[in-house]
Amino acid sequence: MAEFDEKKQIGLTPVGANALAEIMELDLFASESDAYRSAIAYSLSKGFSPEEAPAGGYTTKYNAAGGIDNYGEIRDLISILRPEDEHRPYVIAERLAEIGLIDLASRLRNHESLSGILTEAQGPSPVPEVGTAAGGQ
Repeated sequence: MAEFDEKKQIGLTPVGANALAEIMELDLFASESDAYRSAIAYSLSKGFSPEEAPAGGYTTKYNAAGGIDNYGEIRDLISILRPEDEHRPYVIAERLAEIGLIDLASRLRNHESLSGILTEAQGPSPVPEVGTAAGGQ
């Protein structure tokens, strides 16, 4: 495996931090780190590009591997879903969190429900509904 210089600390820009604060005011997540992790997953599910996020201007908020990703699940998920970025998963995670938090805050501000947003992000159910052709007629 090639050596690389991965981020040890990850955070948000002032815009992302404001989005996180706005989301936390709604009491939708138990902690800021839960919201941060959810924003990464949301961005991955929506296919957001990390290149859309600012390349700099981030203020440290979390320890990457020892805090936000204690068990390496985020690192592994990014390595699987974005193999081109397997050598810099926390750079990608930071940018995806930024984009995801900003998008979530905007949608929540427009009175969308978190459950509706996340259901949409999940995509169509792989289980056919009763009464459909695949569900047995």
